[in-house]
Amino acid sequence: MKIIRIDVNNKSITHDLITKDSKYYLLGARGLTSQIVFDEVDPLSDPLGPKNKLIIANGILAGSPFANSGRTSVGAKSPLTNGIKEANVGGRAAMMLARHGIRALIFENTSDDLYILLINDKETKLIEANEYKGLGNYELHSKLYERYDKTIGIYSIGPAGEHLMKSATVAANDLEGYPSRHAARGGLGAVMGSKGIKAIVIIPPKESKAPMHDLKRFRETSTPFAKNLVKTKDTFSTFGTSMGMKAMSNFGGIPTKNFLMGSFNDIDKISGERLHELVVKRGGKKRLACSPTCVIKCSNLIVDEKGNHITSSLEYETMCLNGTNLMINDLDSLAYIDHFCDDTGIDTIEYGGTCGVAMECGKINWGDAQKVIKILDKEIRINTETGKLYGNGVKHIGDQLQAKRIPEIKGQGLSAYDPRVMKAMGVTYATTPMGADHTSGAAIVGRIPRQGIDYGEYTDIEHKLDLSFELQVYTTVMDAMGICYFVGPNYENMAILADVINAMYDLQLTRKDIINIGINILKTEIGFNKNAGITQDNNDVPEFFKTEASQPMNLKFSFTKDDLKNFWDRLNDYVF
Repeated sequence: MKIIRIDVNNKSITHDLITKDSKYYLLGARGLTSQIVFDEVDPLSDPLGPKNKLIIANGILAGSPFANSGRTSVGAKSPLTNGIKEANVGGRAAMMLARHGIRALIFENTSDDLYILLINDKETKLIEANEYKGLGNYELHSKLYERYDKTIGIYSIGPAGEHLMKSATVAANDLEGYPSRHAARGGLGAVMGSKGIKAIVIIPPKESKAPMHDLKRFRETSTPFAKNLVKTKDTFSTFGTSMGMKAMSNFGGIPTKNFLMGSFNDIDKISGERLHELVVKRGGKKRLACSPTCVIKCSNLIVDEKGNHITSSLEYETMCLNGTNLMINDLDSLAYIDHFCDDTGIDTIEYGGTCGVAMECGKINWGDAQKVIKILDKEIRINTETGKLYGNGVKHIGDQLQAKRIPEIKGQGLSAYDPRVMKAMGVTYATTPMGADHTSGAAIVGRIPRQGIDYGEYTDIEHKLDLSFELQVYTTVMDAMGICYFVGPNYENMAILADVINAMYDLQLTRKDIINIGINILKTEIGFNKNAGITQDNNDVPEFFKTEASQPMNLKFSFTKDDLKNFWDRLNDYVF
């Protein structure tokens, strides 16, 4: 496998081979992006300046048939948090990169011109792309299919990325051909925009160059594992992540009215069950895979009453941050918000949080979906002053409007769970090096990192520090493998990963070795943040979560400052 470096200033492209004695040999996806950021990026540099680097990397298991192993990590210093950031995404492209024998792309320097990076069997080259300036992801992908072929893999940015907006995403095309998959958190689309990269186009290779030492041995572990996932995730496959809407409202932990409350009176109108009925009735699609090796297939495709495509992969986080959080109770409105976020290249989570602050400050009426859509399509798209206000995140708009309640941590908006109620999730928000990111360790109801251990009720603080810690470690491992964490970030699966990695690379790793991969990545990320001025003293939640009780649960965030400040001491001596 190799790493390709692209200097967008002098247009040079170089290739570095990853050998067995390389420090990067067993680093993939998040592990590789974070290590390169630590090694090569000045922690005090401008995230949108020439000293930052954008890394796009696939996982250790990319190119193999292991279930759900086709995710891409995008990493850099974040414009939102000013710390280290990784966001991962499904889609077509990760597997194509692996089959080309590419583990990572590193973009260096900055450019005022726009380029496409084209990767095929013969070469990797930059192509001038100013003709695509200002295009949304939908039109861009359509034009790229016409220019190349419908089988290509794509990473791209929309207008928000070109405008260097701090909520900008990196889009990847899904298996249906839509730009619906997004490495959304942290504003990494703005970093891609600063490099002048409008899109990366990957032509499928004729033969795979991905490593595989012993496929028979690999399949002895991977095949029964995949079959078990298909069986145990059947309900989740049917309803997808949206099944969490009604459940989280019933648990009292769904963000509602800018995190004022934890349940929504109109939840039945935008529940996962209602979405399922709507998709089936209109002839949309359910049980779609987000990447070539996905066996859980929890994604959807939503069409209007005439059968025209609106959006793909309407997820729980998008639905609650732009639904319950904004008091919007209409599924079609949520689908169109998702569409325009995908098209302009804006993080749906950050945007929903941003509009929630604006609504509380009286800039938008509660429930006004049309205004929310108009800002995306008519303001952010063309970079107006209003667009800039809404395109740069929760903290930015909160500071500009002098809001009293700003749901952000380390500069990034909170995602889809109330930290006063989902106690362990609150710990993850406060302590992860990634800002308030639930995907760093989704400590929600029912998520158990080790069988046979009682981590207590989700509303109690007892054992929740350990629960969050273990989930963050195991999730970091999954991210390094390029595996969707829906597979299960748990102790038991660490042994499974050891078996398949050993078969793929001719190694003799143990479960402890695999867990240590996650521990070492976290140490690297925490180290970068410390050098960037983000220390363990920054591990905290906004004050209003401590002083305002959630309703109807009547709970406050109750961990002490020392609990959060000393949280990562466990990295040195935790017994798994």
